[in-house]
Amino acid sequence: MTGGFDYARSVATANRLIARFGQRGAVRRGPVLSGGDSTNDLSLPPGDEAEPTDHPCTLVVLDYSEEERAGSLIAQTDRKVLIATAGLDMEPTPEDALLIGTDEHQIVAVMPLAPGPVRVLWQAQVRR
Repeated sequence: MTGGFDYARSVATANRLIARFGQRGAVRRGPVLSGGDSTNDLSLPPGDEAEPTDHPCTLVVLDYSEEERAGSLIAQTDRKVLIATAGLDMEPTPEDALLIGTDEHQIVAVMPLAPGPVRVLWQAQVRR
C-alpha cells in the first residue's frame, strides 16, 4: 500500500455528483453592519455597499430524516443542503443566505465535510 488517502479524488467525486444531481444556486452575503446585526438599525461602515453579493454555487437539497429531527432543533420545514466546493469562492457562514432557485433561505448552520486536510463539500441547514 502506498501513500495516504486521495482527498483530491473525493473532492472531484463530490463535485461531480452534486453537479449531476443538483442545481445552481448562490450564497448571498450582505453587508456587515457596524456594532451589531441587521435588527439593530445600525448604519453601514463607510465604503460598504448596501447591496448583497451573490456567490454562485451548485447544490443538492435534501429533507432531514425523522431520526435526524427527533430530539433536535431542526424545524419541520428546514432542509439539508450539500454545497459543492467547485466554483464557490468563499466560505458560507450562518450570517449568509442561500438562494435555491428564486427562493432565499437563511443558513441556520453550516459545516464543512473535511475528514482530512481538504474540504470535500459544505453541509448547510437552511430555513425559509
